[in-house]
Amino acid sequence: MRNLNFVKMHGAGNDFVLIDNREEARENGTEIINKNEIIRLCDRRKGIGADGILILVPSEQGAFGVKFFNSDGSPGSLCGNGARCIINYAQLKGVFSKGALEFKFGDKLYTGSIESDGNPRFNIPRPAKLKKNFRIKAGGALLKANYCDNGSPHVVIEIGDVPVDPQKSPVGYQEIEHFPVHRLGSEIRHHIDFAPDGVNVNFVKVISENEVEIRTFERGVEGETLACGTGAAATAVVLFALGKTGTKLKLLTRSGDYLTVDLEIINNKLENIGLTGPAEIAFHGTVGLD
Repeated sequence: MRNLNFVKMHGAGNDFVLIDNREEARENGTEIINKNEIIRLCDRRKGIGADGILILVPSEQGAFGVKFFNSDGSPGSLCGNGARCIINYAQLKGVFSKGALEFKFGDKLYTGSIESDGNPRFNIPRPAKLKKNFRIKAGGALLKANYCDNGSPHVVIEIGDVPVDPQKSPVGYQEIEHFPVHRLGSEIRHHIDFAPDGVNVNFVKVISENEVEIRTFERGVEGETLACGTGAAATAVVLFALGKTGTKLKLLTRSGDYLTVDLEIINNKLENIGLTGPAEIAFHGTVGLD
C-alpha cells in the first residue's frame, strides 16, 4: 500500500483530481499512477470521483508539464477547465503571482493568468480546423452540425435544428433542459464520420448575441459533464463564424456556472481565444493505492 496526496478541484463543475508529481518525477522518473488506478480514483462511488486526472510533471519548457487522463483511463486531449484549475493551483502554490504563466499541456505550450476578479484565464490558439453547416445522420434525422478542433475535437449543434420527433415534424427542441444529451451525444460521439478517435458533442441554445446555454457530452467520460472548457471555446468560435454571436460570449453550463469566451480578432483573423470562469479547490486528501 502506498499513499498518494491529491487535490480535488473543479472548473465550473467540471471536476478533477490533481496530483502534483513534480518532485517525485525528478527523483525517480517513474509514472505515479496507472490506468486501472485512474479509473478507480475517478469512480464516483468507489473512488474520489472526477471527470479526469491532472498530473503535474517537470518540463524543460514552461513552469511545468501537465499529463491529462480521462475518467476511463485514456489519455486526454486539451482540457480547458482542467488548465484553468492548474493555473489557479499554480498561483496558490507560488509558481507565479502576476503576469502570465507558461506551461506545457500534453506536447504544446500554453499560457494563462489570473483575472482581476480572481478567476483563471486560459489562452487557446486559433482552431486547427473549423467546418460549418454540414449534415450528419443521427437521431433518425439529417442534422445540421458544425465542427471545431481547438486542441480537442468538438461538434456543435443548435438544439433548434434537432427535431423532437423526426417521423412526425421538423420542429426542433426549444428548451435545453429537456434535450436528450446522452442519447444523441453518445450516437454522434461514436459516429463513423469521426472514427476512430471519436468527438465531443456540444448542444447549444442561443439566447442573445452575448449569451448561450450549453450542454456537452464528452468522450473519455462517456457522458455529460457539468461544463466543458474547450467545448465552450469551440461553440463561441462556431457561433461567431455563423454570425450569431459576438466576440465576447457568456455560456451557461449545466452546473449553473458561466464560462466566458473572448475572441481576439486581428486583421479580420481569429488569433487567440480566452477562456475564463470559476475554478477552485474543493478539498485536499490522501488516498491509499495497492
